Amino acid sequence: MERKLDLTISDSCLWLRASDEELPEWGEGNQAQGLLWQTGLAMMDPLSDEEFGADVIIRTPERFSADKRAQRTLKIPFTVAEGQTLWLGSPAGELPVEIALAAGDYTLIYEICLARDVFYTLTLLPGRIEQATAAKADGWGLKKDQVLAAGPL
Repeated sequence: MERKLDLTISDSCLWLRASDEELPEWGEGNQAQGLLWQTGLAMMDPLSDEEFGADVIIRTPERFSADKRAQRTLKIPFTVAEGQTLWLGSPAGELPVEIALAAGDYTLIYEICLARDVFYTLTLLPGRIEQATAAKADGWGLKKDQVLAAGPL
């Protein structure tokens, strides 16, 4: 299943959450690694300082196929508890994600893709990984297989 949402992204932050808890503070360490993650939350750097509208594709395929246009790819542990709603957001606003998703552990794969315009893909695969990692080296300082620390940094 796949959903495409048009989101206004601002303040260098894009998130997917399955939690009603208050969002944690994005610290210098999070900025350096481009990610703040914890159970049921992934706050990611969209690699733009400006406010802009972008398509964000959220999908739940049976297997992952990397987008050849991806400039950054992260793999992030993500948990959805029973009865929780997924939310896609940025400081400019938040939208509910209407996608069938069972409670459980997932691997969230975040891709920043460049075609005519920048767009973002969030892929949720069943199964948990223990650490967030960069899936490939990118031009913003991440190295392939680099471990990305959890929580506010």
